[in-house]
Amino acid sequence: MIYLILTIISITVALACSAWVIILNRKLKDTQSALKELIKENEQQNEQNSADGKIYFKIDSNFNITSISESAAKQLGYDTGTIINNSVFNSIIEDTSAQNELLKATLAQMCRDPKTLNIQLILQKSDKTKQVMYCRLRPILNEILECEGISFYCQDVSQVREWKQNLTNFQKTDIFTNTLNEVALLHRFAHDFQLAKRYNREFSCVIIELKDVYEFISKGIDFETADKMLKSVGQVCSDNLPKNSAIGRVDKTKFFMFMNKTPRSEAKKLAENILHSAVEAIKKLRVDEYNAQMMVVTYTNRRNFNDTYDAMISRVRRHINSALNKKIYGLVSSDERGVSIEALKEKK
Repeated sequence: MIYLILTIISITVALACSAWVIILNRKLKDTQSALKELIKENEQQNEQNSADGKIYFKIDSNFNITSISESAAKQLGYDTGTIINNSVFNSIIEDTSAQNELLKATLAQMCRDPKTLNIQLILQKSDKTKQVMYCRLRPILNEILECEGISFYCQDVSQVREWKQNLTNFQKTDIFTNTLNEVALLHRFAHDFQLAKRYNREFSCVIIELKDVYEFISKGIDFETADKMLKSVGQVCSDNLPKNSAIGRVDKTKFFMFMNKTPRSEAKKLAENILHSAVEAIKKLRVDEYNAQMMVVTYTNRRNFNDTYDAMISRVRRHINSALNKKIYGLVSSDERGVSIEALKEKK
């Protein structure tokens, strides 16, 4: 009986020790990860004296400034020799209850869990002018990993917003033709269609399909000329696009345009102008007029309250596919079936 009890106790102790070892290993990995991040951050922020518009400084646990880069001091209008050891409040950081509470809470959080944080702060210059900054904060640790202060690496919020906007624009752009890419275009098309439906406004779209002429040029001339053709026609579409409209490339060889507050009659005129101008642009690339006309242009509009943007897209795709299968080029819609380019010229 005693042997059984001792065996149970031994097993329990062994399990407890194993669990404790697992916990210690996990904490060790977390600490190592935090140290790697802090070392990397320290290497990046160790020398921040270049005049790049960014502000770098350090404070201790009493919120006194312990270090500031020369470029930061110059940008804020302070002297590095006189600002050191002063309180960060009412000098670099605006002295308000909200800012005080934010920094105190941030320091307490970093002492509990040492890791980098991103916050917005209002910094002030020596002349008391204020500036909203986006700041990256990291804890300053001693030899036993206790938090002794915070280092700040700040940049103007407007710059951050500009970078984010540039990144957003880049993600939405078809780099090849400098129009919207397919995902961004269809997302905006659905959004604008729903607004037009909500407010019962006119809404139309025009699509030009260049598949056949692209294949002819790429096989008969070369791919470089075919790519130039896409860019040229894309520019033609952009130049003719009215206000409150958008354009993008879909399915590689289609240019999709949609227009807010635009009735069907104006969409038809736009389609005719683009058809004529696109042919002229392609002819400049050493393509004869007959083959330059191997394109399909179609248009449609929001018909009624029950119409959907999926139905609009389906209609224009149906027109295009039917025309391509029958090799009918020119203007194709439910109004006019295969109006040739010559007929359009006679109208003019």
